[in-house]
Amino acid sequence: MQNVPIHIDYKGRQITGVADPLQSKEEQGIPLTHIVYLSGKYLGILSCEKEGWNLDRPADPELVETLGKYIHAWYE
Repeated sequence: MQNVPIHIDYKGRQITGVADPLQSKEEQGIPLTHIVYLSGKYLGILSCEKEGWNLDRPADPELVETLGKYIHAWYE
């Protein structure tokens, strides 16, 4: 599986990073779990759950949702 390059504008800031897909559950060929690094720093494990995107560490919920949508769109 290929790493997802992250380039987003979030609250007026340019954020870059990478999401490394984990070999776990997939939905329609899209991995549902990724290890996310932003600006070279570990952010956490991002997973798509029934209730939406979730990070295994405390983080801004809006950022988590933005990252999840970005990653999902990258695969489409």
